[in-house]
Amino acid sequence: MAATRIDRVLGFEHGLPPAYGIVAACVGLAFLLVGWRLHRFTLMVTGFLVGAFVGVLVAKWIQVERAWGVFVGGLSLAILSEPLSKVMIFLLAGLALGLGVGEAVHRWVSHGAFFWGFIPAFVGGGILSLWQMRLLVIISTALLGALAFIWGTVVALSAWVYAPLSTFHVRHPILAYIVLGLLILVGLVVQFKFSKKHKPEEI
Repeated sequence: MAATRIDRVLGFEHGLPPAYGIVAACVGLAFLLVGWRLHRFTLMVTGFLVGAFVGVLVAKWIQVERAWGVFVGGLSLAILSEPLSKVMIFLLAGLALGLGVGEAVHRWVSHGAFFWGFIPAFVGGGILSLWQMRLLVIISTALLGALAFIWGTVVALSAWVYAPLSTFHVRHPILAYIVLGLLILVGLVVQFKFSKKHKPEEI
């Protein structure tokens, strides 16, 4: 399987191991369906993923094993996710809206202009989350959950079942967006329905 952009950033030149895909798919499904309900879990996972990503980059820079970067960086921010809950919510909402708007700008406005959409949407989404936490957390977890679930499933299946699946979104972009949109819609419906009946875990 050809390495994707995130594979190269993390140093996996031959593609991510399928086990990583399974973990991503499971976390994505949890985010998609119960991201608001399991508030503390959501923020902890967000902290771990952001910390692990930064940790891997630092590990590459200082030339140590990537596993140390994942462990130290991910665990550190996961532990700090509770006292830094507002920061985690800012990152969660900012990343979700930033990725969505950035990809839209890249796809339909100008190729290579991803960051022109990502940066203002990241800042705007993060700021809005401070006033509309419930709404932004539900939207963010539905979007990020759908992306992680699809991405993780594709990583695992393309390694074990059907390798060309990894390029499906390139060969059939409209169908890929339809699948993504339907998953996001399912996540939004489920979360809005149950968020009215249940309060989230206390932070």
